Amino acid sequence: MITIKKMGAIALLASLSLATHAADFNYSYGQLGYETGDFEGLALTGSYEVNKDIFIIGRYVDATNDDFGVDVDYSELSIGAGYHMPVNKDMDAVFTVSLVDADIDGPVLGDSDTGVLLTAGVRFNLNESVELAGGAFYNSAFDIDFGVQGEVRYNINKTMSAGLNFTSSDAIDGLGLNFRIGF
Repeated sequence: MITIKKMGAIALLASLSLATHAADFNYSYGQLGYETGDFEGLALTGSYEVNKDIFIIGRYVDATNDDFGVDVDYSELSIGAGYHMPVNKDMDAVFTVSLVDADIDGPVLGDSDTGVLLTAGVRFNLNESVELAGGAFYNSAFDIDFGVQGEVRYNINKTMSAGLNFTSSDAIDGLGLNFRIGF
């Protein structure tokens, strides 16, 4: 049986072996998404390219889980910086480090934690309309630990795109749908 982690690894390896068009990645954008899985809710992400290699990134998540009739709320705010570099004409390697502040609130439990989120991955232009991304992450907040993430993005035009993403770790699994506007 193929798990989400194995599918992500296969997609990442496939993206490394394909090459057709010149890359033109945008690291300045605003993004609104809906995520579902262990928790479901809205995610707002923003990124701003400071220079040709460095960008800053921020993310806010407001989600809930009501399994077994118990409503548990999750919120997360992260801010950090990233570095990207071309691997070839179709692919960038991307690395980020962020500070994460997360809260869990429920009728019986409530907790907050601050941690560090480290990511390493690639963005790959499959063609002019489709971008693939994938990589690994480490999140120390709530001991989430290591995981993998991936995304397929369809470019509607030069500034708008829609994406489908997944995240999988020992602590959290989820799927998401998002809309991005570049500037």
